[in-house]
Amino acid sequence: MVSLEDRAGRSLDRVLTRTGSGLFELRMPAPGEYRVRAERIGYATTLSEFFSVAATDTLTIELAARIEPISLTGIEAEGDRRCRVRPEEGLAVARVWEEARKALAAAAWTRERGLYRYEMLTIRRRLDARGRRVEREDRDYLEVSAPTPYESRPADSLLAEGFVRLSDQGVVFWGPDADVLLSDYFVDTHCFRLTPGERPPGEPLGLEFEPVPDRDVAEVAGTMWLDPVSAHLKRLDFRYVNLNVPARLMRASPGGSVEFTTLPNGTWIVPSWHLRMFRPDPAASLAAIIMEHGEVLRVRDQQGVVFEGDRGGRIVGTVFDSLRAGLPGARVFLDGEGTDVVTDTNGRFEMTHLGPWTYSVHFNHPYMERLGYQPEPVDVEMGSEASNPVRVDFEAPPMDVVLDDVCSGVRQPGPTLAAEGRIVWYEGVLTMAVTDSDGNPVANAGVLTTTAAPGAEDLEEDGHRVIGRTSASGLYRMCWVPVDLPLELVALSRGERFDRSAFEDGAALADLFPGRVQRITIAREAPHRTLVLRIETR
Repeated sequence: MVSLEDRAGRSLDRVLTRTGSGLFELRMPAPGEYRVRAERIGYATTLSEFFSVAATDTLTIELAARIEPISLTGIEAEGDRRCRVRPEEGLAVARVWEEARKALAAAAWTRERGLYRYEMLTIRRRLDARGRRVEREDRDYLEVSAPTPYESRPADSLLAEGFVRLSDQGVVFWGPDADVLLSDYFVDTHCFRLTPGERPPGEPLGLEFEPVPDRDVAEVAGTMWLDPVSAHLKRLDFRYVNLNVPARLMRASPGGSVEFTTLPNGTWIVPSWHLRMFRPDPAASLAAIIMEHGEVLRVRDQQGVVFEGDRGGRIVGTVFDSLRAGLPGARVFLDGEGTDVVTDTNGRFEMTHLGPWTYSVHFNHPYMERLGYQPEPVDVEMGSEASNPVRVDFEAPPMDVVLDDVCSGVRQPGPTLAAEGRIVWYEGVLTMAVTDSDGNPVANAGVLTTTAAPGAEDLEEDGHRVIGRTSASGLYRMCWVPVDLPLELVALSRGERFDRSAFEDGAALADLFPGRVQRITIAREAPHRTLVLRIETR
């Protein structure tokens, strides 16, 4: 990172040198005296002499960077454990902060330039109050040409109002980004010290920070973790402090983390982050723990992909049919939106970016979904002791088992002798989906069904002139309807009425609803049918 400085030490322009050549270009804002500062993470800073620039000058400067590695290996928090605001040069804590600052400055510079297009996954998880089970997970995939995939609230707003806002409408949390951590506000209102204790070889070195004692707004305290060999900033962990809330809410351990990584050309990005927040109930007790998580899947520039993200915790497996063959087209999902994956031609699936909690994993297939049938989920633990990936296999039940299950609470009538000596069997299962003109499901719509055959009067006495209401997803299921016998069906919009007495006068369904009646016959050999009924809304 090459910066232009004036006599007052202010940075007026900065740029990363070009990969391979070390070339850079800086623009002076006005004639005057300046110098150039060159910084590399893990190496000593190099400064040029001051030089004068006139209004029309273009200068070429060759700067020989000092090959003086700065190693953080062996630095320990010994002796003075005071937490220092803007630690003085020469102290071990100042050396560590300086290397962290270089990485943060590179991340801020990358954001300013808006160099990349990001493919991102954002996840919102609701955990139980103990923080062990995922009750709901909503996912959203997006691709954006944004300056950065992760951005905080402006530093001056955080200075005045803090990192957490409590109101009658709820609680809003913010986490710090590179600009906030570099701001004068942050370094003036937070003190730094090294994490105490001996570190095993190769373990990250921690630079702790906390708000100064007189800060009375919601703040963050935490640790920046650096690689002791390369001096690269790896991760920021933080927790929320100074929150004026009951202690029972703080059992949620509200806080978060931000990951940092460098790309081959020297730019820095945030590949993942998460916030852990509490959700109070009306009595101000802990109702749930909310996790907001972001993951950068891919980063692209004009030449192509320059970064591929980690896939995190994974579940892999196969959905088998009743003959133990892989079942393609099955849907495996979690409770929530956007979590679905579909099995391939061999019935295999993979779920990625899962956290260290317990999940309820569901599966289904169109042949079961048409009946409104949902197999029981499987609980999968994704904690630190679990292998990665975790393997889970499912076996889809045969159709006769599904039919028995979905109609297990409905009495199946015995065969009936109809007119002309015909025996009618009640073995059919009819699933109806009611939609509007645009194909959207219609909840609470009426579905009117009658038999249409010789001897129908006898069947109607057995209850087969039926009107029911669709579910929230627009589905209505009828169990044990007659097979090998014509049925007539019509969908009624919410609030639509019809003259029931007209049936007593011998009117047919088609007379009451001209042009709207559908007629089907369910074969005994294939006793399940699915039908779409449409309500014209235009």
